[in-house]
Amino acid sequence: MRAPVSIAPSSLRMVAAPAPELVESALKTVSLSNAAGDSVTVYTFGACITSYVKGGTDVLAVRPDAKLDGSKPISGGIPFCWPQFGPGAIQQHGFARNLDWTVVEQSDSKVVMELTESAYTMDMWPHAFKLQYSVTLEDDRLATDFCVTNTDSKPLSFTGALHTYWSCDDIDKVAIKAPAFAGATYLDKMQSPPADVKSASDTISIGAPVDSVYAGVSGDVVLEGAHASPLTIKNSVGWSDTVVWSPYGDEGMGYKNFVCVESAQAATPVKLEPGEYWTGAMEVVP
Repeated sequence: MRAPVSIAPSSLRMVAAPAPELVESALKTVSLSNAAGDSVTVYTFGACITSYVKGGTDVLAVRPDAKLDGSKPISGGIPFCWPQFGPGAIQQHGFARNLDWTVVEQSDSKVVMELTESAYTMDMWPHAFKLQYSVTLEDDRLATDFCVTNTDSKPLSFTGALHTYWSCDDIDKVAIKAPAFAGATYLDKMQSPPADVKSASDTISIGAPVDSVYAGVSGDVVLEGAHASPLTIKNSVGWSDTVVWSPYGDEGMGYKNFVCVESAQAATPVKLEPGEYWTGAMEVVP
């Protein structure tokens, strides 16, 4: 486990405006595959899934400005926000996304990674904990299971999210649908100051920058128009909220080809007494 480090320019291959796949990376990856020819790539740095290819289509996106050298958290795929969602008392989106996780179990189609406290984490967030993240490539879906255990002698509380970047051919053609969106109150963080807004529809379309927290909206969320077939984000356990984010119009981030629809525990912190645990399960069904 390590704290984030700055990489000296001399240690990298310098390329003008590099795409993520062109940046040299000494970071460890785990590859999963199945008999159908589907595949998953997971970085142990941040326990970040950067690719899920199903039927020849990668449903995840990595931003063109992403760094894959460990100098900063990976901007793409499924990064972690933990133990803090968004800005707050500690670093933006917490520290789980910029530390090396340990592989504790691995097969052709499954990997389990673990993260525990260190001097680095204790210095900013003084709690003992154990995180376990299970990633399983099934025949028809990708299944994730995230478990937080309080191994300390005192209570702890956290917020978090899977800050997932879903790929799309054209964000202007994407529709994000869930029955629970209709009539839901969401926090519109694009307003200054952020304000609660009531949604009038079960469908969200993106035509401007968006940063919205839908408290209590979970279950199945469907992406239509991203690719030839709809994709379902199934939140079956734990994750109680849905966050929608897009830096619409930001060419440097490659806004046109992704949208973030995040399985989150953002509106209300989870509190764990010593020895208690919490689990968040999210499945991707292309």
